[in-house]
Amino acid sequence: MNSLALRAEGIIVPDDEFRIADKIQGHHVFGFQELLKNSSEGRKQLEDAIDAVDLASPRATAIVLSAENLTANPAAPSLFEGLAKRFDIEVIVYIRRQDEYILSSWQQWYSKIWVDFWAWVISVVGVLGDWRAYLENWETIIPREKITVRIFERSKLEGGDVIADFYSMLGISKPLSALAYPKGTVNPSFSDAVMDLVKGNELIFRNVHDNDFYNFVVKMTGDKFMKSARQSSISISQRQSIIRRYKQQNDWIKKAYFPHIEGELFSPPKERDYDYVSPDDIDQQKLEFLTSILYQMYKSGMN
Repeated sequence: MNSLALRAEGIIVPDDEFRIADKIQGHHVFGFQELLKNSSEGRKQLEDAIDAVDLASPRATAIVLSAENLTANPAAPSLFEGLAKRFDIEVIVYIRRQDEYILSSWQQWYSKIWVDFWAWVISVVGVLGDWRAYLENWETIIPREKITVRIFERSKLEGGDVIADFYSMLGISKPLSALAYPKGTVNPSFSDAVMDLVKGNELIFRNVHDNDFYNFVVKMTGDKFMKSARQSSISISQRQSIIRRYKQQNDWIKKAYFPHIEGELFSPPKERDYDYVSPDDIDQQKLEFLTSILYQMYKSGMN
């Protein structure tokens, strides 16, 4: 929604096929998803696309690419190997405390293909969210001094907001308030009751990126069954156990990228930060969800 305004500031944000366009999504998740299916061919395709953008925009000072599936994918840095030799590439990585990252990953992706939450957690804990491994992989292509690591905690972000934080690093004179800003919840999470009903259901989800069912839920019930940041179905002790699995990795990141901060890399979880949702509460919410969505379907069929 701000592509033309950013272009006027010398910042080019391509569309999801890495072309200059007036209408863009603002991220390149699905574009990189396609490139990463064959990283060697994808590298050539990305180089050709960036060269075309650069040629068409001689006055541009930066080309911005953004995708949450780049940090952890082991093949992602190789896409930029050739470009890094010809362009001044800077990488900005947002890292999140691992208990929150694992829960977010479950909600956004893996609950669509796994049935048992804890079986999945056991299979990924210590690996998923290993920011040290991800950063060391990027350092094979991009020098450490060209990598900026930001901690995804409101108290540590510019203006307490990730968009404002990222914008502050672009070196743009125009204030963020002068640009259009997304309204409502971006990339919402749904209550554990909703996810528990449909997790791992192959009749509902084609793959981890299939959001058709959740789009239907929003259409029928609005934000009634969206999850607040405070709601948690795992305990503080469970969160602490997850975080302990990453202590060595987090200590390495602190030494490498945050040598002057005191204490732990991430703010530790506290009881007062969460409202625990019990299994009984989840069962009650399931009944509320089913009756609500059935009634809304009935009403929509009446119109």
